[in-house]
Amino acid sequence: ANAKCAIFYSISSQVGLSRVDLGNFLIKRVVSVLRSEMPNIEVFCTLSPMPRFRSWLEKLLTPENLKSPPQDINLTDAEKQALVNCVPGAATWTAALKHLIDSRGWTSEQTNMEAMEPVVRTLGAHYLLKAKRAGSNNNAADPVANFHLRNGSCLHRVNWRGDTSYRGLRQSLGLMCNYNYVLDRIEDNSESYVSKGTIATSGSDPYIARVLSSQTKPKL
Repeated sequence: ANAKCAIFYSISSQVGLSRVDLGNFLIKRVVSVLRSEMPNIEVFCTLSPMPRFRSWLEKLLTPENLKSPPQDINLTDAEKQALVNCVPGAATWTAALKHLIDSRGWTSEQTNMEAMEPVVRTLGAHYLLKAKRAGSNNNAADPVANFHLRNGSCLHRVNWRGDTSYRGLRQSLGLMCNYNYVLDRIEDNSESYVSKGTIATSGSDPYIARVLSSQTKPKL
Protein backbone atom coordinates (compact mmCIF):
# COMPACT_ATOMS: atom_id res chain seq x y z
CA ALA A 1 0.00 0.00 0.00
CA ASN A 2 1.11 3.58 -0.73
CA ALA A 3 -0.66 5.17 2.24
CA LYS A 4 1.58 7.45 4.30
CA CYS A 5 -0.91 8.71 6.88
CA ALA A 6 -3.15 6.89 9.37
CA ILE A 7 -6.08 8.78 10.90
CA PHE A 8 -7.64 7.64 14.18
CA TYR A 9 -11.27 8.61 14.69
CA SER A 10 -13.37 8.32 17.88
CA ILE A 11 -11.01 6.60 20.31
CA SER A 12 -12.38 5.58 23.71
CA SER A 13 -10.70 6.83 26.87
CA GLN A 14 -12.61 4.56 29.24
CA VAL A 15 -10.77 2.66 31.96
CA GLY A 16 -10.75 -1.13 31.62
CA LEU A 17 -11.30 -3.74 34.31
CA SER A 18 -7.57 -3.94 35.04
CA ARG A 19 -7.39 -0.12 35.33
CA VAL A 20 -5.69 0.10 31.93
CA ASP A 21 -6.65 3.18 29.90
CA LEU A 22 -8.29 1.50 26.91
CA GLY A 23 -7.78 4.45 24.56
CA ASN A 24 -4.08 4.69 25.38
CA PHE A 25 -3.66 0.95 24.91
CA LEU A 26 -5.58 0.99 21.63
CA ILE A 27 -3.50 3.79 20.10
CA LYS A 28 -0.21 2.08 20.95
CA ARG A 29 -1.46 -1.29 19.75
CA VAL A 30 -2.78 0.02 16.44
CA VAL A 31 0.39 2.04 15.76
CA SER A 32 2.48 -1.08 16.39
CA VAL A 33 0.37 -3.20 14.03
CA LEU A 34 0.28 -0.56 11.29
CA ARG A 35 4.04 -0.02 11.44
CA SER A 36 4.66 -3.74 10.98
CA GLU A 37 2.06 -4.28 8.26
CA MET A 38 2.32 -0.93 6.43
CA PRO A 39 5.85 0.44 6.88
CA ASN A 40 5.15 3.31 4.44
CA ILE A 41 2.93 5.04 7.00
CA GLU A 42 4.80 7.95 8.53
CA VAL A 43 2.03 10.03 10.12
CA PHE A 44 -0.28 8.88 12.91
CA CYS A 45 -2.95 11.49 13.53
CA THR A 46 -6.43 11.74 15.03
CA LEU A 47 -9.58 13.53 13.96
CA SER A 48 -11.02 14.45 17.34
CA PRO A 49 -14.07 16.27 18.71
CA MET A 50 -13.96 19.34 20.96
CA PRO A 51 -16.99 18.50 23.12
CA ARG A 52 -16.86 21.41 25.57
CA PHE A 53 -15.81 24.22 23.26
CA ARG A 54 -19.23 25.81 22.84
CA SER A 55 -19.90 25.66 26.57
CA TRP A 56 -16.57 27.42 27.20
CA LEU A 57 -17.34 30.00 24.51
CA GLU A 58 -20.77 30.81 25.93
CA LYS A 59 -19.16 31.46 29.32
CA LEU A 60 -16.68 33.77 27.59
CA LEU A 61 -19.47 35.77 25.97
CA THR A 62 -20.53 37.51 29.17
CA PRO A 63 -22.47 40.80 29.07
CA GLU A 64 -19.22 42.58 29.97
CA ASN A 65 -17.31 40.91 27.12
CA LEU A 66 -20.12 41.66 24.68
CA LYS A 67 -19.57 45.35 25.37
CA SER A 68 -15.77 45.21 25.67
CA PRO A 69 -14.23 42.12 24.03
CA PRO A 70 -11.34 40.34 25.79
CA GLN A 71 -7.94 41.56 24.69
CA ASP A 72 -6.21 38.17 24.74
CA ILE A 73 -8.07 36.81 21.69
CA ASN A 74 -5.70 37.52 18.80
CA LEU A 75 -7.89 38.63 15.89
CA THR A 76 -7.11 41.12 13.14
CA ASP A 77 -9.14 44.31 12.85
CA ALA A 78 -10.42 43.12 9.47
CA GLU A 79 -11.68 39.86 10.96
CA LYS A 80 -13.46 41.66 13.76
CA GLN A 81 -15.08 44.12 11.34
CA ALA A 82 -16.18 41.39 8.92
CA LEU A 83 -18.07 39.69 11.75
CA VAL A 84 -19.62 42.94 12.96
CA ASN A 85 -20.80 43.66 9.41
CA CYS A 86 -22.85 40.44 9.46
CA VAL A 87 -25.11 41.72 12.26
CA PRO A 88 -26.72 45.17 11.81
CA GLY A 89 -26.47 47.10 15.04
CA ALA A 90 -23.72 44.98 16.57
CA ALA A 91 -21.09 47.14 18.22
CA THR A 92 -18.46 44.47 18.83
CA TRP A 93 -17.29 41.21 17.31
CA THR A 94 -18.31 39.35 20.46
CA ALA A 95 -21.86 40.71 20.27
CA ALA A 96 -22.04 39.76 16.59
CA LEU A 97 -20.75 36.25 17.26
CA LYS A 98 -23.23 35.63 20.07
CA HIS A 99 -26.10 36.85 17.89
CA LEU A 100 -25.08 34.52 15.08
CA ILE A 101 -24.57 31.35 17.12
CA ASP A 102 -27.84 31.96 18.98
CA SER A 103 -29.72 32.30 15.69
CA ARG A 104 -31.47 29.45 13.91
CA GLY A 105 -29.93 28.40 10.64
CA TRP A 106 -26.67 30.27 11.19
CA THR A 107 -24.83 27.66 9.11
CA SER A 108 -26.84 28.38 5.96
CA GLU A 109 -25.57 31.90 5.21
CA GLN A 110 -22.26 31.74 3.34
CA THR A 111 -21.20 35.32 4.09
CA ASN A 112 -21.69 34.76 7.79
CA MET A 113 -19.80 31.48 7.69
CA GLU A 114 -16.83 33.07 5.93
CA ALA A 115 -16.69 35.83 8.52
CA MET A 116 -17.02 33.38 11.39
CA GLU A 117 -14.33 30.93 10.32
CA PRO A 118 -11.14 32.81 11.35
CA VAL A 119 -12.78 34.02 14.56
CA VAL A 120 -14.09 30.62 15.65
CA ARG A 121 -10.90 28.79 14.67
CA THR A 122 -8.83 31.29 16.68
CA LEU A 123 -11.15 30.84 19.64
CA GLY A 124 -10.90 27.07 19.23
CA ALA A 125 -7.10 27.18 19.32
CA HIS A 126 -7.22 29.49 22.35
CA TYR A 127 -9.56 27.06 24.12
CA LEU A 128 -7.36 24.03 23.46
CA LEU A 129 -4.09 25.72 24.36
CA LYS A 130 -5.05 28.00 27.25
CA ALA A 131 -8.27 26.85 28.91
CA LYS A 132 -7.49 24.70 31.96
CA ARG A 133 -9.62 22.28 33.92
CA ALA A 134 -11.02 23.75 37.14
CA GLY A 135 -8.59 23.22 39.99
CA SER A 136 -5.66 22.42 37.70
CA ASN A 137 -2.88 24.52 36.25
CA ASN A 138 -1.71 21.81 33.87
CA ASN A 139 -4.66 19.83 32.53
CA ALA A 140 -6.50 21.09 29.47
CA ALA A 141 -10.17 21.92 30.05
CA ASP A 142 -11.15 19.80 27.07
CA PRO A 143 -11.26 16.11 28.11
CA VAL A 144 -10.33 14.82 24.66
CA ALA A 145 -7.37 17.19 24.47
CA ASN A 146 -6.24 16.14 27.95
CA PHE A 147 -6.37 12.47 26.95
CA HIS A 148 -4.29 12.85 23.79
CA LEU A 149 -1.83 15.33 25.28
CA ARG A 150 -1.21 13.05 28.27
CA ASN A 151 -0.49 10.29 25.78
CA GLY A 152 2.22 12.43 24.14
CA SER A 153 0.54 13.78 21.03
CA CYS A 154 1.03 17.22 19.45
CA LEU A 155 -1.86 19.58 18.80
CA HIS A 156 -1.71 19.82 15.01
CA ARG A 157 -4.71 21.65 13.51
CA VAL A 158 -8.12 23.13 14.31
CA ASN A 159 -10.63 22.21 11.59
CA TRP A 160 -13.58 24.37 10.56
CA ARG A 161 -16.82 22.48 9.88
CA GLY A 162 -15.23 19.17 10.83
CA ASP A 163 -18.51 17.90 12.30
CA THR A 164 -21.65 19.55 10.94
CA SER A 165 -24.05 17.12 12.61
CA TYR A 166 -26.57 18.52 15.09
CA ARG A 167 -24.45 17.26 17.97
CA GLY A 168 -21.24 18.64 16.49
CA LEU A 169 -22.73 22.10 16.00
CA ARG A 170 -24.30 22.09 19.47
CA GLN A 171 -21.09 21.03 21.23
CA SER A 172 -18.36 22.77 19.23
CA LEU A 173 -19.90 24.90 16.44
CA GLY A 174 -18.65 22.12 14.15
CA LEU A 175 -14.96 22.40 15.11
CA MET A 176 -12.78 19.31 15.26
CA CYS A 177 -9.02 19.06 15.67
CA ASN A 178 -6.07 16.83 14.85
CA TYR A 179 -3.63 15.41 17.38
CA ASN A 180 -0.42 14.22 15.78
CA TYR A 181 1.51 11.35 17.35
CA VAL A 182 5.11 12.10 16.36
CA LEU A 183 6.64 8.80 17.40
CA ASP A 184 10.09 9.99 18.47
CA ARG A 185 8.58 12.77 20.61
CA ILE A 186 5.76 10.95 22.41
CA GLU A 187 7.58 10.29 25.69
CA ASP A 188 9.03 13.81 25.95
CA ASN A 189 5.70 15.40 25.06
CA SER A 190 3.84 13.34 27.65
CA GLU A 191 6.34 14.13 30.39
CA SER A 192 6.31 17.86 29.66
CA TYR A 193 2.52 17.99 29.61
CA VAL A 194 1.99 15.96 32.78
CA SER A 195 4.69 17.74 34.78
CA LYS A 196 4.41 21.31 33.49
CA GLY A 197 1.29 21.55 31.35
CA THR A 198 3.36 22.22 28.22
CA ILE A 199 1.38 21.50 25.06
CA ALA A 200 3.47 20.37 22.10
CA THR A 201 2.37 21.45 18.62
CA SER A 202 3.17 20.38 15.08
CA GLY A 203 2.34 21.59 11.59
CA SER A 204 1.65 25.14 10.50
CA ASP A 205 -1.92 25.92 11.54
CA PRO A 206 -2.04 29.75 11.53
CA TYR A 207 -4.67 29.85 14.27
CA ILE A 208 -2.58 27.75 16.64
CA ALA A 209 0.39 29.95 15.74
CA ARG A 210 -1.58 33.06 16.74
CA VAL A 211 -2.21 31.74 20.22
CA LEU A 212 1.40 30.70 20.60
CA SER A 213 2.79 33.96 19.24
CA SER A 214 3.70 35.21 22.69
CA GLN A 215 4.94 31.85 23.92
CA THR A 216 7.84 29.54 23.18
CA LYS A 217 6.45 26.38 21.65
CA PRO A 218 8.24 23.00 21.55
CA LYS A 219 10.17 22.46 18.33
CA LEU A 220 9.83 19.25 16.33
